[in-house]
Amino acid sequence: MIFVMLFTTNLMTVVMLIIWESNIALASLFFVFFFSIEGIYMTSLMNKILQGGWVPFAITAFFLIITLSWTYGRSKKGEYELANVMEREEFIKTVTTRSRVPGVCIFCTDMMNGIPPIVRHYVQHVASLRELMVFVTIRVLPVRTVLPEERFIIDKLEPVGVYRCIVQYGYMDNHNMEGDDYVASVIASLKEIAENDDEILVLDSALINGSTFVLGRTIIKMGTRHNCLKRFFINNLYRFLQKNFRSNMSSLKINPGKTLQVGMLYEI
Repeated sequence: MIFVMLFTTNLMTVVMLIIWESNIALASLFFVFFFSIEGIYMTSLMNKILQGGWVPFAITAFFLIITLSWTYGRSKKGEYELANVMEREEFIKTVTTRSRVPGVCIFCTDMMNGIPPIVRHYVQHVASLRELMVFVTIRVLPVRTVLPEERFIIDKLEPVGVYRCIVQYGYMDNHNMEGDDYVASVIASLKEIAENDDEILVLDSALINGSTFVLGRTIIKMGTRHNCLKRFFINNLYRFLQKNFRSNMSSLKINPGKTLQVGMLYEI
């Protein structure tokens, strides 16, 4: 608790100087007064470390290691995906050379730009692709709720039948992608940017022939060129957290019967 008070005093002083543009003498007086009182409490705490005061530090260090491991692992995953996105020409060639079957395939991805490498892995192991492919990214906005007309942001990609959809939610919205109503809402948004009646017919046909949600399940492995501490964080701690913590997509309530999970190893 005393550390929170110390950090608050320091941050409050910064706010007074930069945001409020208070007189430097007044800000200095505030800092010296409160920091002196909190410093006395801190000194008292340090003197009791050997008598049990180390326990709060140990608990803090434990949760800090978990948080840093997760943050570091997510950052390395993002770096890998950005460095290994499918180029436009590669994606077009891959899709156009595959046979297309009726229906909708929804790829759930964290990337708002570019084609994630998990798609390359998917198309290499699937003989045919759906006639309609939609890359869906969930974005939670710092608002209570998002209006229905602002829920979907749609963009048309190449080749024909490929779209990107950003689904926006507020922090109080229900993240529900279960059932045919959700897919119908996506198709309705795609119709709004359709250029002709033939495209609308394709969208209606894809909706009638069913939908599949493709989720990526990635495992990150750090090679020996990195030091042992980084390898421990990624290969042990982060992988343990991945296995035991619920993924973001699990909160979307996607129908399990329409879900296909694709596993992939990221070697970094």
